[in-house]
Amino acid sequence: MGKQTRNAGELRKLLLERIEAIPELAGQLTDVHRGGVVWKDPGEGGPNWTVPILSDRGTHRPDIARIIRQAQMEFDLEAD
Repeated sequence: MGKQTRNAGELRKLLLERIEAIPELAGQLTDVHRGGVVWKDPGEGGPNWTVPILSDRGTHRPDIARIIRQAQMEFDLEAD
């Protein structure tokens, strides 16, 4: 059975809900806020969407990366 599909707006909303559930991130701008969700070539069984990195990599947060990876395992981006 394949993954459920969502459009980019739905995935962005889902990610923001999960990110903003982390108390210290409520109200903070993240790459999800700035860049949303975009299509990417899934390659060999990988996810077909990503969140563009727009902030300084020095501010990388493993908890946000984990939220994105978990959602990528759960959902595919709907094809246009």
